[in-house]
Amino acid sequence: MEVISELQNIDLTSWIIVGFMIMTIIVTFYEVICKVCAIFNKPIGAMKQRKADHELLVETVQDLKQLHEKHEEDTQQSIKHDKIIKEELSMLTNTVNSIATNLEDMERKNNETKVKELKDTLINYYNKYRVVGEWSELEKEAFWELFEDYEARGGNGFIHSIVEPVMRELKVVD
Repeated sequence: MEVISELQNIDLTSWIIVGFMIMTIIVTFYEVICKVCAIFNKPIGAMKQRKADHELLVETVQDLKQLHEKHEEDTQQSIKHDKIIKEELSMLTNTVNSIATNLEDMERKNNETKVKELKDTLINYYNKYRVVGEWSELEKEAFWELFEDYEARGGNGFIHSIVEPVMRELKVVD
């Protein structure tokens, strides 16, 4: 009972100070034990987990760094490929434009040649049937189909002013 009465005489502030001192001693003792265990490579519980977490974090950072470097490399490679593709596409466009120009020129010349051939054929019809003054339905049909093709290709002039009026006046015989 004496012990209890002595405890009652101690003030509360002293109790709190003693409690903090005891906790400080325990924490310091725990830290010293952890450091000694780390020196001998025998970590204990929480320290093992912290070390594992730290290693995982370092590994993740390294992986992210490698991923970032790979991304930068891929980006540079993409830019390089884009430039090559643009250059080749430009060359291809120039080639296609050149071919299109050549094709248009060839079509124009071909059309001019065809107009001349049609004009020659229409003049032959004109010379043949102008003298006779008549023609069959089949010959008439053939002539006017050639004439329409001649007009569609841009032909005009002599054929319209001289040949067409005479051919319209010809009599159709069976």
